[in-house]
Amino acid sequence: MEKEVISSSDKEKFLAASALFLKEFELSFTEYFTCLCVNYDKAVSKDEAKEIALTIYQGLFKCDYDIEELREDLFVRMRHDGVMIGFLINRTLFYLIESYLSFVRKQEIASQVELLIGCVSHFINVIESEVTPKVCNATAAFDVSFSSDVMFTPTNNIIEAFHTMRDDNQSVTFLNLYKGVPISSEASIVEIEGEQVTFRIDKLQEIAMKLDGQAFIVKNNYFNKHLKADIIYSDFQNNTVVLKNFIYLLNMPALQREFIRVHPDIIANVYLHQFGNMQTIGRLYDLSMNGLGVVSSENNGIFVGAKVLVAFELNSVSTSVNGDKKIEVQGEVINVIEYKDSYRYCMRIVPNREMSEKILHYITKREHEILEDLNNELNEYRV
Repeated sequence: MEKEVISSSDKEKFLAASALFLKEFELSFTEYFTCLCVNYDKAVSKDEAKEIALTIYQGLFKCDYDIEELREDLFVRMRHDGVMIGFLINRTLFYLIESYLSFVRKQEIASQVELLIGCVSHFINVIESEVTPKVCNATAAFDVSFSSDVMFTPTNNIIEAFHTMRDDNQSVTFLNLYKGVPISSEASIVEIEGEQVTFRIDKLQEIAMKLDGQAFIVKNNYFNKHLKADIIYSDFQNNTVVLKNFIYLLNMPALQREFIRVHPDIIANVYLHQFGNMQTIGRLYDLSMNGLGVVSSENNGIFVGAKVLVAFELNSVSTSVNGDKKIEVQGEVINVIEYKDSYRYCMRIVPNREMSEKILHYITKREHEILEDLNNELNEYRV
């Protein structure tokens, strides 16, 4: 771990030059962190999340020893959940940098953003020395570890990048999921007003975005990370959408999928058979050619890496031609997501030829049905 990459005098210089911003921004930082935290983990109360947020905010510019003590306190308060800590710290500290850049532009004062980036990067390095091993061990199949690349580069400012893209007549690529099916298309930048950006967008993308509740932009030569934004207004008559509150994402799992994954139109009971004939019963959450998700109130010792026999029936008209609805495949658990009163098991499956044909038949028909549903939703909004 790097020690004191940024000096104490540099920290003091930033604190002295940015006292007004830090004082005014404290409440916004606390509210932003609290919102993310309680949505990520329902077991964390708002008051507890606010205390954690203040601890991070007030500890950002302290010495290594104090940050290390803060790190231990964070792990205790957040139940040693390295994934949650990594996610929240990255998201909120980048929000801090974006807000600082906006503040200095509006106030027309000299920017000390390089010093702020140094403080933030070093704070993450100190925290990361403990968090990263926990994150990597817990989620080896997913890209959720800390990022130390150009994410914190001031030239990577989001709104400025949109201005450059518009000047270069470049488009962005949106991606949303509707019932598991990816909906993706290019869109042009129509107008930039303050921190709001208007895009001209494909009509099917617009309704998928509306139903998803948020917009997602795939990284490109202008953005080194994928983006997420809030929808301010959708104009279905002119096929435009206004977005605001752009933030970077650590990853976009939908892009990592090799096959389309659909949400079933049925309630299918799934039986997970482990060693020693241990059985866990759940409900089919999603399905693809090489993976599926199961939601269950049971655990019975299922762990990441466990080999299981998966059995369920596709009780739908979307079944194989011979009418045999039973699916039975070998699977491996690649992630276990724990909710308040249930678990979601994400599994990699290796179906044989017979099972592959049944699954492909169902997915193909289900994808067509889902796209029809999306077009029906669009027609309702365009009335």
